Amino acid sequence: MGLIYVVLVILLSPVVGHTQELYEPFRGIRSLGMGGVVISIVNDAEAVFHNPAALGRVEGLNIHLLELGLGGRMLSPEDLAAIEGIDSDDPSTYNDLFGTRLNFKANGALGLALPYFGVGYYTDYDLSLELHNPGYPEFTTYFKNDSAVSIGAAYPVGPKSYIGMALKRMTRWGGETQELGLTTVANAGDIQGVMDEFENKGQGYGIDLALLTEVPAPLSPVLTVVWQDVGSTAFTKTGGADAPPHVPQNLSAGVSLGLDLPGLDWVFAMEGRHLLEPEVQIGKKVHIGTEISIPFLDLRAGINQGYMTYGVGFDFLIFRLDAASYTEELGIYPGQTADNRVMIGLSIDLGFDANFNFTDNSGKKRKLKQRR
Repeated sequence: MGLIYVVLVILLSPVVGHTQELYEPFRGIRSLGMGGVVISIVNDAEAVFHNPAALGRVEGLNIHLLELGLGGRMLSPEDLAAIEGIDSDDPSTYNDLFGTRLNFKANGALGLALPYFGVGYYTDYDLSLELHNPGYPEFTTYFKNDSAVSIGAAYPVGPKSYIGMALKRMTRWGGETQELGLTTVANAGDIQGVMDEFENKGQGYGIDLALLTEVPAPLSPVLTVVWQDVGSTAFTKTGGADAPPHVPQNLSAGVSLGLDLPGLDWVFAMEGRHLLEPEVQIGKKVHIGTEISIPFLDLRAGINQGYMTYGVGFDFLIFRLDAASYTEELGIYPGQTADNRVMIGLSIDLGFDANFNFTDNSGKKRKLKQRR
């Protein structure tokens, strides 16, 4: 109960305005469909990215061979028609794009987890463009590519209680906003050409700390606190004129509940993120999500920064297909500037139980939930 009290005190502290999309490291599609919750529900190789204390919950061997995700802002039929009508030799064909924000995202990950230990790699791309100023058209362009190699470990400190730490080596390309002229973007020809306009690159080292406990009570509550990028992660310049901006530290706390029935699993989670940033409005810190799992199918829903999210996952042997529809708040408070997005992805996992017998995705998932 002490942990819950601390979380409530921090969430209810005074706040002031904040005008940027909140930075989040690599997030899987399952999390996006569940309102952004992740730290209290992760219990496989991805724990090394999100909650190293959760490595204490791993049994056997989990090999995350591949995860690929693609997505971005949901485009209306009018947006698609405007894009299709673009002629790089005719600036007037860009007129219908004024005020439209284009966003493209891609990520990938792989990892390996054993009891109390994990290692992983991810790369995460984010590109957005918005055309403005009809008198002298320019694209306000943001681009960032973060890649990281992480190694993490957990240590038991009590019955089903663990502390965890992860060390990571990060590289960053971009991370800032530029004003690119219409001619520059038109001549770029493709997304790669726009990305090449960003020259600043850097390398840095970060640390994540975590605490997790499973409470012996009905619905198997899991309480956890995660402090990512302790003290912020700064970069040393490796290219361009300046080092990329640092990664701010992020204190998160969460709780999850679970129910395991024959042929049906259910999990509910709630967490607060960016708890050390008083300038962030409370509504942008809150994430709530749920998932119902039946053989070969997961149905997900949640609330991310005041907006509904939805997701679905299909399991087949070692393969899983996931899709999510979610919204990011770009303004100061929830409801101000919504950016509707979608992500789809494919992942491949090899799982072995505590006796090192092979399990497919569905079997591994149920085994993980049954031991809570």
